[in-house]
Amino acid sequence: MNRFRGAAAAVALIGLTHIFPAGAGAEAPGTAAHPKIAIVIGNQDYENVADLGNARKDAEDIAALLREFRFNVFDGFDLEKREFEELLRTAVLNIPQNADVVFYYAGHGIQIGRRNYLLPVDAKFESIYDVPLETMTLDRVIDTLAARGAAHLAILDSCRDNPFENIRLAADLDANLFETRVGFDVFRTPINSIVAYSTSPGATAMDGEIGQNSPYTSAVLSIAREAPTENIQQLFPLIRERVHTATEGRQVPWESSTLVRPFHLAQLTPDATPDPASDATPDPASDATPDPVADAAPVAVSYAGRFDRAVSLDAAIAAELGQPIGAARLVEAPANGVVALNDPERDGMVTYAPEIADIRALDVTDRSMSDRFTIEVTPGSGPSRLVSVALELTLDACDLEAGDTLDLDGVGVFRLPNELDLRRGLPICEAALQRDPDVVRFRYQLGRLQQAARQFDAAYDNFRAAADAGHMRAKHALSVLLDTDRLDRDVTGIPHDPELALALLEEGVAQQDPYALHRLGKRLMREGETETERKRGFELLERAVELGHTFSMNELGVYFLTRDTDHYIPERGMRYLRASELREDIYGYNNLGFVALHGLDGNPTDYDRALGYFQAASEGGHPTAPANIARMILRGQVGGRDTVEALRWYDLALERGDGWGGANGAIIIGKGDVPGRGPADAAVRAAKAVGLTDEGAAKKARETLQSLPAEAVNRAMQMVLNEVGQTVAVDGQIGPATLGALEAASAEYGMQVPSAARSDPTARLLQAARVYWAMNPVRLDLF
Repeated sequence: MNRFRGAAAAVALIGLTHIFPAGAGAEAPGTAAHPKIAIVIGNQDYENVADLGNARKDAEDIAALLREFRFNVFDGFDLEKREFEELLRTAVLNIPQNADVVFYYAGHGIQIGRRNYLLPVDAKFESIYDVPLETMTLDRVIDTLAARGAAHLAILDSCRDNPFENIRLAADLDANLFETRVGFDVFRTPINSIVAYSTSPGATAMDGEIGQNSPYTSAVLSIAREAPTENIQQLFPLIRERVHTATEGRQVPWESSTLVRPFHLAQLTPDATPDPASDATPDPASDATPDPVADAAPVAVSYAGRFDRAVSLDAAIAAELGQPIGAARLVEAPANGVVALNDPERDGMVTYAPEIADIRALDVTDRSMSDRFTIEVTPGSGPSRLVSVALELTLDACDLEAGDTLDLDGVGVFRLPNELDLRRGLPICEAALQRDPDVVRFRYQLGRLQQAARQFDAAYDNFRAAADAGHMRAKHALSVLLDTDRLDRDVTGIPHDPELALALLEEGVAQQDPYALHRLGKRLMREGETETERKRGFELLERAVELGHTFSMNELGVYFLTRDTDHYIPERGMRYLRASELREDIYGYNNLGFVALHGLDGNPTDYDRALGYFQAASEGGHPTAPANIARMILRGQVGGRDTVEALRWYDLALERGDGWGGANGAIIIGKGDVPGRGPADAAVRAAKAVGLTDEGAAKKARETLQSLPAEAVNRAMQMVLNEVGQTVAVDGQIGPATLGALEAASAEYGMQVPSAARSDPTARLLQAARVYWAMNPVRLDLF
């Protein structure tokens, strides 16, 4: 459940409170156990295909069972595609690195080619290219979950009748068509994982009586309750035998395993061990031995602190008890998180991890959340005591100002790059890091703000320190700075290291970081030298799409909408761009503006629609959308606008780092089309365009500069010097004062004035423009 917003989230993410008996679901005092996370989905009431009779009940009963076994359960029922994505993202954000993870799915599933797909309840195939946007790919879901945990179990009760018979769909880069088939195919599972299928490959599973459990889930429930502490690999043969018998041989469950250690649904405790020598049933009316722990009033511990991924409570509990914790056992589970116990090497004796939700900072209405739980603590000496812990956790202001989306090391709250408030956020995160220098995410988040503020050297230092400490998204940010062509490395001092950049991306891909998946996928699909590399690039982008990453939706949309290529498939490209638009992405808006402007989707051009998309993108901070509006004005595609307004749009684009904003602005001024602007104004814009990374724009801007008189170029240089804080007369006369100002401005940023600038007006102007961009660097996070 979204802990920081008043309205309930669209997907039910439930962590119910239970009082646990000392039994199969309880760890003995002193026993360290892996955190246990479960994702349970039951899709029953479908919008476009036949409903299922039992999927919801199956999922509800499995969720209840896993809660009994102290799993923190994230469950969802009748999930649409975007709700499925949201549940998956939320679960991933909450999986500790050493967790045991269970994924259960009941609902429709199909096989396309050799790949298996899970169907959200709104799935429909109006186009042969709808597969990635209407389904969830099973192996990708499992890889994503397994990347975060220590061991993984997937239970799939989903091979009912094929709801999409007799259709062919495209699911790979080459757009090969495959028939949909019933059942699932066996696939290679990640290490230390087991995938359990309700029936054998390609076969159909039985649904069972309406309102009851399916034969497979019924067997899973009964066998798990009969032997909850057995290694899971010992249970599946029993489940298979029971299903085979119940279905009179028509259904044979199947498993694929790479488990390299035991996987237990529950831990056996000493007081849960049955006495094999006695069959006596206790008399409930007989005198019971008093339990001094249960009969004593619990020790109350109140803790107020920062909302973190893990909150250590050792000191607070030890202070209340007056001695350190020797061992602990969970008695009453928290409602909104999980508790890890007895692991001093990793987590501590008592550590609380709150549920984390993927939520936009702008939607946060309440910064605090509360929870409570009860444990039995065995101190270093003396009798055991019940301890009741009440927590009040508050989001840090730095998380609200600079948390990143889909950051697996963050706390879920995020701002998109165009939503960062630099004036407010920078001092807040600087203070947070100074106060808590060991909180690695604060270092990364400060780096985000510094990069947006064009403080690249400081951002680089913080990204590097956070990456060295293991922060995954910081590794992506560091990779970008090490390999981008949008930095002046002589000014920033940031090294150019493509090999290290690639290695950092591969680390992110291994951890299923959506940003790393996108960046490496984009690079391989665009620049891959072999078909294998390009196909891997497509696969990585598709994985990011299934996590809801709009950058990858846009990249694939543009790829399939590029004319005069062998991959121009407008219908396919538009499916991705529409998905981006539904998520209100400014880059999707800009791309759809191009589609409408040029009829890339096969439809007639629509200038009004194109203008609307470009304006929406520009309002959101898109760097090149303003220049697109300027071009439309100059082509007469927008009524009631003139060249003065076109220049304003070009200038906004140039300010955001679009070289064509400067190059084209200089051209229309040079033609005399803008009242009140002269050759020096053209030269200023052309010089700034030369200083940016777009080679085409820079070439055009140089041509403009070569056509302008020296006096105009000199005046432009003086104008730029005034922009960067120098005070010189704008008269076109270059004397000692002007040259001294150029030297002083350059020295402020560690630059030397080239010798050619002594005599060459263009060289002087370009040096002044370089200083301008050193003072006002482009925001890399918007490109």
